Amino acid sequence: MNIKNCCLSIILITLLLINGCASNQIDNLESTTKVLKGEILVWAEVPFGLTEKQSAYFQDIVNDAMKQFTKLNPDVKISMKFVLPDEQLSEFSQEIVRGAGPDIFAVSLTNNKISSLIRSGYLKSLDEDNFDLSQFRRETLEQVSYHDKLYAIPIRLATQVLCYNKNKVQQTPKTLDELILQARRGYSVGLHSNFASAFWGIGAFGGQLFNESGRIILGKNQGWVQWMQWLKNAQHEPNFYLIEDTETLQKAFIEGKLTYMTCSSGWLPLLSEALGQNNLGVALLPGRENQPATPPLWTVGFIFNRASSKNQHQLSLKFSQFLTNAQYQQQLQVKAAFLIPVNKNAKVDASLFPMQAVLFEQSQTGIIVSLDQLEKNQAIFDYGYVLYDQVIAGEITPEEAALQIQQAVNNQFN
Repeated sequence: MNIKNCCLSIILITLLLINGCASNQIDNLESTTKVLKGEILVWAEVPFGLTEKQSAYFQDIVNDAMKQFTKLNPDVKISMKFVLPDEQLSEFSQEIVRGAGPDIFAVSLTNNKISSLIRSGYLKSLDEDNFDLSQFRRETLEQVSYHDKLYAIPIRLATQVLCYNKNKVQQTPKTLDELILQARRGYSVGLHSNFASAFWGIGAFGGQLFNESGRIILGKNQGWVQWMQWLKNAQHEPNFYLIEDTETLQKAFIEGKLTYMTCSSGWLPLLSEALGQNNLGVALLPGRENQPATPPLWTVGFIFNRASSKNQHQLSLKFSQFLTNAQYQQQLQVKAAFLIPVNKNAKVDASLFPMQAVLFEQSQTGIIVSLDQLEKNQAIFDYGYVLYDQVIAGEITPEEAALQIQQAVNNQFN
């Protein structure tokens, strides 16, 4: 081969290599900018306790999120259905057994039917490599885990706080002792009183529900016992009321008969509408010195249908990512003050949004129950509801109640 032909060969080979590299770069670019196409069905649970007007507003928020997503992804179509809380999982189960139902369902994860759906194989577990989990608050990921696998994507949180009437209060109590002092001075206090709604005080006495191995420890750890004794004593204080019925408690507060009330963050739309947003105050639940209250954290998350196609599942994940990014989570706080973000990068400006800031701060000391513990937790509460009333009525001591609950549940799940 002469020099001229040799040079031509080298040039041709070089051009082929350049074209091959360019082709690979284009292929890689196309794969990373793949256009989303397809259709998914989304169900969303309407938060419990909203009025018809508030429910419509919540649905508007969700529909607006859907429109924002499809505007960014015009080849994606989302069909939306809103489901009432008392209908949600029963209808979902019936549909999914038939191989139908939504591709993705926003639902409360505190229902022990979730773990039953997982064991039946109806829910799709999530590949952690396909989702950026670093953006989420660690505790929210605990609530969506079952046997070390993820079965949901957290969307928002709810918890308990101390509600008060701004027209009557100048300084809110920081501790349980201060709450008693204010009651003695004429500021009426209503505590939502049953085993579940009153559990927030256990942390103020150093108590916890489970040990590291997942066994219930109410009888060994004296936190719950001391908290129950505090409640028993508090009910004999002037202007201090333990009220079990939710509607009775809310009505008394709205009518001005109560200055303070322990309340779920989900009640805030109703209370704001009834009292006027400028009259409703929200404060941290009182604790003890260096021991804050530990209310439960309730997570709403997306669960995924096993019957969805690969493309439908990918679209569902993309929609989840959109609703949980920091920017959208901050928008959500502005639109709905009672919704607590799950994205740890979503900032709350206390000067602009004081109510949201309190909810966010309170959630930092909240306690989460994982999907693994849901069934055990339900059993604890089933026993606890009965024994709680007996303790408050003086029919049984807190120590005896704690021991009974602990033995019954640990034997059941031994």
